[in-house]
Amino acid sequence: MEEVLKKLEVDSRIIDLAMGRIPLYSEYSGYKYFGKLNNEKSFPQPPFFIPIVINYDGTPVSYGIINHWFADRKSSYGDMDFANEFDVGEFALTADQFLDSLLTEEYDNLVEEGNLNEVKRVFKSSASIDLLQDLSKNEAFNNSDLPSFFNFKPIGYFTELEQDLYKGTFPTNNEILIERNLNKASYFEIAHKEWIGYIEKKSGFSLFKKKSPYEAAENVPEWLKPKTNKQQLFDKYVSNNEYDKAWLTINGPGFTPKEVGERLQQLKAYSNEEAYHLWVDFWCKKYGDTDTFIFI
Repeated sequence: MEEVLKKLEVDSRIIDLAMGRIPLYSEYSGYKYFGKLNNEKSFPQPPFFIPIVINYDGTPVSYGIINHWFADRKSSYGDMDFANEFDVGEFALTADQFLDSLLTEEYDNLVEEGNLNEVKRVFKSSASIDLLQDLSKNEAFNNSDLPSFFNFKPIGYFTELEQDLYKGTFPTNNEILIERNLNKASYFEIAHKEWIGYIEKKSGFSLFKKKSPYEAAENVPEWLKPKTNKQQLFDKYVSNNEYDKAWLTINGPGFTPKEVGERLQQLKAYSNEEAYHLWVDFWCKKYGDTDTFIFI
């Protein structure tokens, strides 16, 4: 796993975090959960998401790197919610933002364990202790006052009226859909699936059911639509040399991990990127023989 992160030129602080070298976070490291120290095959994560740390409080939530090979997108950082159909939200665009966010979220635990100053030094955070303490009490998880967030912000900090100001490539937050980013998006990055044509799951008496406030976008890519045969679609994209669309297709519903792994291996023939080859081997060794689990 470390070699993959190095090939991707990931910040060394993030690598140390992922490999369990930083106090407090070591027992939650992506390597401990996802690497060879753990032989369990539960909760396979879609391959576009590289876990850095895992929060085990309640249902696991993974914090990591959103990296789309083949697609023309910049990497960013997000959280993956296992209990919510592997939905991913973007909360940081840079390593500094990612690390500062972890400081605020784990502030109380770091203080209790006596690791705050050491971790802050290792993270090279420019945020003051007082500011971190104030933000740690903010249940809205809004870190826009941190210096690392001053110049550019992840999608979670934008409203409907501000969406044109967002400079990233992520498609949605809980309130807005940026349609220009749909053509490079995966299923798990869509906060409300009604935006791509799925019917809202409802319960209770029909008399009290309200119309969903999230209307389907006008131009939804085929791989995001609910009624397409995803396996046939993948084959079509490969035949048409549309490897970005093929990649986005297998990062969605309709496949077992084993079927995903077979297609990841197939796409190796169309990539010279060493990091991709290493990641595919790593992912497949972990989940490539799992055929009793389906993503959604």
